[in-house]
Amino acid sequence: MKINRIKLPSGDRRVLEGFRSKGQHSARETTRAHILLALEAGVPAVRIQEVLGVSRMVIWRTRSAYREKGLDYALYDAARPGQPSKYGTDQEAEVVALACSQPPEGSARWTIRLLTIAGGHRPKLAGGQSGNRPANSKKNVCKPWRKVMWCIGRITAEYRERMYALLGLYAQPYDAAEPVVCLDEKSKQLLAQTRRPLPAAAGLIAKEDYKYKRAGTRNLFVAVEPKGGHSEVQVTHRRTKSDFVAFVRFLALEVYGRARKIHLVLDNLNTHFRDSFEEVLGLEAAAAFLSRLEFHYTPQTRQLAEHG
Repeated sequence: MKINRIKLPSGDRRVLEGFRSKGQHSARETTRAHILLALEAGVPAVRIQEVLGVSRMVIWRTRSAYREKGLDYALYDAARPGQPSKYGTDQEAEVVALACSQPPEGSARWTIRLLTIAGGHRPKLAGGQSGNRPANSKKNVCKPWRKVMWCIGRITAEYRERMYALLGLYAQPYDAAEPVVCLDEKSKQLLAQTRRPLPAAAGLIAKEDYKYKRAGTRNLFVAVEPKGGHSEVQVTHRRTKSDFVAFVRFLALEVYGRARKIHLVLDNLNTHFRDSFEEVLGLEAAAAFLSRLEFHYTPQTRQLAEHG
C-alpha cells in the first residue's frame, strides 16, 4: 500500500499548524494533524509510523479522508447516534434535584451509589434498570461530592411542581405566536482607566494598567428567546418596578407586538409580579396589558403566597 504525499492549500496548512500547537484537542485529532503535515512534507510512511506510533492503515485512512471530503472530515470523527436514552427529561431533572438535596442521615455527601439507591424509591426514577447509575448523571456533570456553588437544601412539592412546569414549557415545539422568553436583570459596576491603555501593534498585545476607578453602576435587562434565536438587552440606571415594567412593555408592544401570548420565564425577585404592573400602570391598564402575558417562575424552596 503506497501512500503518496499530499498538497495542502495555505489555509489548511495554517489551520493544522495552529491546531497542533493551540487550543484543546483530543490525542487522536492532534495525531491526524501531524500525519497530514508530515505527508505534505514528504516524510516516508515508515518514519511517520515510528514517530507517531500509528499503523500504516491509520495514515492511509487520514490521507484518504482528506482527499475525499476535506480537512474537517479528516480531523474529526463523525457523530455517532449512540444508544437511545433510557431516561426522559423529567427523570434527569429529578436526579439533579436529588443530588442538590440533603444527603441521607449518616452521610456527609451524596455519592453515585447513594443516588442509585435513593432513586429506586422514587416513582419517577424507579423504572430505570436495576444497578444502573441514575439518569444521565455523567451527561449533566452531576458530581454530588463536589462543593462548587450553593444548592437547594430541600426539594418541596412546590419546587417540584415549578420544575416540571418549566420543563414542560421548554419541551413545547416552537410557536412564533406564543414565544417563550427568559428574562432577568443584573447590576454591573462601571470601571474607568486611570492611565491611557497602550494599543496593540505588530507583534505586541494591548496593555492596560491594573489600577482603575469606579464610575458608578448600571443595570442590564436581558430577554432571551432560545428557540426563536432572539435576544434583547437594555441598559438602565436602576432596576425599580418602573424600569422592569417599561422593559416588559417594550418586549410586549414592540418586539413581540404580533404575538398572541408571551410566556415570560422569571425568577422570584420582588419586582417580577403582577402588583408591580398594577402599581405603575393602575389596575385597569395593568389588567388589559397582562392579558397577553403568562408568567412562569423558577423553582425556589420557600412559598410565595404573599404574591398570589
